[in-house]
Amino acid sequence: MRINEIKQGLKDYNYLPSKEIVYALSGAINNHYPLLVEGDPGVGKTSLAIATAKMIDAPLLRVQFYEGLTADKILYDYDYQRQLLTIEAIKSTLENLLKDKNMDDAFNIAKCIDFYGKDFIIARPILKSILSDKRCVLLLDEVDKASEEIEYTLLEFLDTYSISIPQYKTICCNDDKKPIVFLTSNNYRLMSDALKRRCNFLYIQSKTKEEMFEILKMQSHVSEKLCLGVANCLTKIQKLSLKQTPSISEAIDWAQYIYENYDQNNMDDLDHSICALLKNKQDQDVVLNMNILDDLKHDLT
Repeated sequence: MRINEIKQGLKDYNYLPSKEIVYALSGAINNHYPLLVEGDPGVGKTSLAIATAKMIDAPLLRVQFYEGLTADKILYDYDYQRQLLTIEAIKSTLENLLKDKNMDDAFNIAKCIDFYGKDFIIARPILKSILSDKRCVLLLDEVDKASEEIEYTLLEFLDTYSISIPQYKTICCNDDKKPIVFLTSNNYRLMSDALKRRCNFLYIQSKTKEEMFEILKMQSHVSEKLCLGVANCLTKIQKLSLKQTPSISEAIDWAQYIYENYDQNNMDDLDHSICALLKNKQDQDVVLNMNILDDLKHDLT
């Protein structure tokens, strides 16, 4: 895809991209580079992957990383229950075949049953992305929350789009089916140099007031006046030292909530609408005590 096509395609699915985003995404789509995306919570890292999947009409496979996540949840696993059921099903047949056989003959007969072959492998999201009949988008979300051990299990896949299964074989992805890979990070911990070397890097800056306004216009179904007022408020709020700074998506929900619920004749009620924007009592108190909503109240009267 050309740069202009990517830019317009993202806009068509309500994602406002910067030049940095468009060029980084071009490398992921056209050159098969995994894309490591960092930035403050709520700036649009996950939304970029979702919008990309919609733009190219591709399936989205998402892995949410967390502490304690194990490799069998993201790469592949074995269907142990099926293995046991298979053993039970052929038990009597094996007993007859192995009757009067010496150790070597019995071993040769038994090893013909491949309990670690493809029929017993359960494909998890990363293996699914390799085996997919159609090119897909693979989102490895908040990869910084998993252990370094899990991070290193990704290196082979990020390097060659393949997975080595010791008891089976190395499964590789065809060039025309290589997934578009996003890794997102909130800097919970630093990513290793080995992982970064295998990826292109994109840092998404916090949105300006003008960008917030444009995003609100695209994604909410409210008046431009309300969009501008919410963008002004959010710009001020994001400069405060809060426990949980609200995101763009929460601002969109807030604008919709105000549109559907506020009483123009009683603007004091607008204070109660911040339940849709701020999810911490201390943060709510800070914003209300600083009268940040006053300009919005004035604009809506």
